[in-house]
Amino acid sequence: MLKTMFRFAHDDDGSATVDWLVLATGVLSLVMAIVLTATGNANAESNSAETVITAND
Repeated sequence: MLKTMFRFAHDDDGSATVDWLVLATGVLSLVMAIVLTATGNANAESNSAETVITAND
């Protein structure tokens, strides 16, 4: 049992997979932050334009 635990502790076959998973999660988080920021600004601008148009009617 102890030999199996040592072998498991020193096995690093899945480390590349974990690295890619962390990288993909970081990229996805960055893209989501950009999209949410862009849509929030678009909504603010459309509300501002609606206020100006309504005031001119």
